[in-house]
Amino acid sequence: MKALRHIRAAVDRHHGIIGKKFMGVRDSIRKQRQKGKTPEVFQPDAFTRVAAVLMAFGGDEKEFLRRLDEEPASETAARALARGALRKTPVPVPLFALVVPESYAAVETITARVDGPYLAWAESPDDLLLCRALYAVHPKIAPRLLSRYAYAFLYRFYAAKRRALEASYG
Repeated sequence: MKALRHIRAAVDRHHGIIGKKFMGVRDSIRKQRQKGKTPEVFQPDAFTRVAAVLMAFGGDEKEFLRRLDEEPASETAARALARGALRKTPVPVPLFALVVPESYAAVETITARVDGPYLAWAESPDDLLLCRALYAVHPKIAPRLLSRYAYAFLYRFYAAKRRALEASYG
């Protein structure tokens, strides 16, 4: 009996040492993995962004579709800049959009028509109208600029820059 207790104590000491070593390795692996991870920020989808912008500004979907079809990008930019749209005013975007059934089809159509890489930073109806035109003028704008400045300002800036380059290089 005494020998058995002695053996158990030796085994417990041995497992205790191994357990501490294992815990140290496990903790160091966990810390390394956590260093490499950045928390993912949830981004609402395109439909939710379009619905939130239209609801925040109280726009008529049919009028918006008409402007999308008929109004040139330069005119949209000029109108937005005349209203003083230089910096963006943040629009609260919900996690998920709840729209009335009458507006659902129109929001779906608008989303399909304006969808592009810059839609994630659109904060006004003018931004929605200029999403594709801005991408066509300059496809590699930094996200910090897209989140800070109105698309009308960026469109005018990059369009003028492009015209200046074309004029100087023929």
